[in-house]
Amino acid sequence: MNESIDLRQFRYFLAVSEELNFSRAALRLHISQPPLSRQIRQLEDQLGVQLFLRSKKGVTLTEAGAAFLPEVKRTLLQAEKAIAVVKEMRSNIGGKFVVGYTTVFERSAIPDVTEVLRQRFPAWQIHTSGDHSINLIREVKKGTMDAAFIGLHTDVQGLAVEKILEDPLVVALPAGHKLAHKRFISFDSLRDEPMFWFERRLNPGFYDYCQAFFHKIDFKPHIIPEPQDHHIMLGLIAEGKGIALVPSSLQCIKRQGVIFRKLKEETHHLAMGIGVAWDKQNDSPVLQAFLELLRRYHLKEDAFL
Repeated sequence: MNESIDLRQFRYFLAVSEELNFSRAALRLHISQPPLSRQIRQLEDQLGVQLFLRSKKGVTLTEAGAAFLPEVKRTLLQAEKAIAVVKEMRSNIGGKFVVGYTTVFERSAIPDVTEVLRQRFPAWQIHTSGDHSINLIREVKKGTMDAAFIGLHTDVQGLAVEKILEDPLVVALPAGHKLAHKRFISFDSLRDEPMFWFERRLNPGFYDYCQAFFHKIDFKPHIIPEPQDHHIMLGLIAEGKGIALVPSSLQCIKRQGVIFRKLKEETHHLAMGIGVAWDKQNDSPVLQAFLELLRRYHLKEDAFL
């Protein structure tokens, strides 16, 4: 076989053979039709035979193409087996797998699958790390982190991302606050309240999303700088230094002197979406198992969307 022929050309040939239509085959391969046609013609030139008959009525295999087809299928199947063998060996050899968690929400809001991964891949070191979403994305892009739970509206810069859940924002306020007796709190009643809020550089996408929401309802909060640590912020709220809009998952942090109330505007739903981001080029066997576990929880848990 000509050394310049590669498996990609085999996959292209298989798609056209099964679809018998270049346009449908191109859609299936997620490429445009011209480069597909060029690759097939190049394959025919390299083999020295015509593989397809092209006419206004459609595409059919030539006798050579029909003989070539089962061999191509066997070759691709063997290549997949070879890759699977190496991946299985890699699973047993071990390595390092790192998952990041954005610090803007409570980790208990999502299932912890790391223990399952440790049992399934005993030779692997499974690590977790917390940081701002924008920094986690940077680590995944660099390859120093395999996957990260991030706040959505973050620019993922070409990474794959799947939504896991939506965490509605609630009001955190001092227990003795004048609004503490209400079950639901309107944005109108918060207009004059000093409100802890984060800097845009920490999460530009979510910051802009919230600002657009505030503009839509004509809400201009009295902003005070938000501490990076939620425990410190809740302590300041307990002291009456201000209020905050926080993901509802943070209600599991019990802090004396702080209460949480839902926002009244049901038609103006303000929430933080949580998603998992990863690089599609990352072929770690642990990553695939990690994603499969999350998707399984996604189907089982009512809290997951």
